[in-house]
This record gives sequence, C-alpha cells and structure tokens, in this order.
Amino acid sequence: MWAVTGWAAATWLRVTLTLAALLGALWLVLGTGSGWFWIAVVGAVLVEYRATRALATEWGAEARYTWWWTR
Repeated sequence: MWAVTGWAAATWLRVTLTLAALLGALWLVLGTGSGWFWIAVVGAVLVEYRATRALATEWGAEARYTWWWTR
C-alpha cells in the first residue's frame, strides 16, 4: 500500500511542479497583463484538478485490494 501511496504522491508532485514551472515561464514571458497567461492559468488549474481526481481514483482502487481489512 505504501508503494502505491508513494507513487501517487510522487506523480502528483511531478505534475504540480511541471505546471508551476510552465506557468512561471509564461509569467516571465507574457506577464500578468496578458490574457493568454490567464487562459494558461485556467488550463493549468483544470489539468491539476483532473490529474488529482485520476490519481485519487487510482489510489482508491488499489487501496480496496491491498489493505489488510479487505482480505
């Protein structure tokens, strides 16, 4: 179970840091006054939401089959 939890946490962190780095680069290039920057922020929020939900679903499915009380 801890292997799956570690994998889910590492994947979530990797996705979050990648999105933060991309938004940081866009912020430096476009600035906050650009509409494209805010479109990218909304897109990053949506990607983060979907990735978090997918990871939580995957973790939950794995938890149902590996925790000791389900055996």
